[in-house]
Amino acid sequence: MPEQVRPLTDATKNPEGTGVKIMKINFIYRLSNTNRMIHNQHYKSANEGDLKSAFLLIDEMVNDFSAFRKLSCFVCPVQKKSGNKIPLALASRIVENSAAILCDSVFLMNNRPGNKMIDRMFFEPEYSGYAPVGKYILVDDVFTTGITLKSLKTFIESNGGDVISAYTLGSSKTLLFEASKLKLKMLKAQFPEIEKYFDLPKLTIAQIEYLQRFSSLSNLHNLYSRSQFEKQFY
Repeated sequence: MPEQVRPLTDATKNPEGTGVKIMKINFIYRLSNTNRMIHNQHYKSANEGDLKSAFLLIDEMVNDFSAFRKLSCFVCPVQKKSGNKIPLALASRIVENSAAILCDSVFLMNNRPGNKMIDRMFFEPEYSGYAPVGKYILVDDVFTTGITLKSLKTFIESNGGDVISAYTLGSSKTLLFEASKLKLKMLKAQFPEIEKYFDLPKLTIAQIEYLQRFSSLSNLHNLYSRSQFEKQFY
């Protein structure tokens, strides 16, 4: 069963003034855990792009989809045209056990720059594809910074969709997702020049909590520069 029992969302007006309401998702639903996933016998082949292995992994990790029985919306996985099939398999199983419709026509077009948190902080996911107008839940295998889910949410909303919740198999320590206006205001008070580095509304809670560990933005920038240098020469 999902770790969070119900969607916790706040409706806010589209900042562009279109009149469309955008739902702020406070929490991510977690269906299992990351450690169990990466040690599953089917994980390696599923992560490399074998869909049959991905379905076997999902069936071994999630044995109860009853929470989705009354679901009626689109289910959109974080997916690329090649590689990891775990989000697609999870989305497909949710659809099979509900009245939802699979949206498998949206793709992540660029690669994540690395596994370090500092590299993920500056990653800007780009999506392309067809997203029909309607309500959505999003699906990914692991929630770490949340930036891929956040960017997918933004892409769907820019095409007229309404994202109401998101599900993953595993996550990092936090399940908190989108920041409140107060949280962003506090971050800006700590780092007055933060908007030179980041578009604040795009930041997730995980990113904000990481930023707050730094005494200055200069330290953040230096760490990022060193990480880029190491990737280039080592």
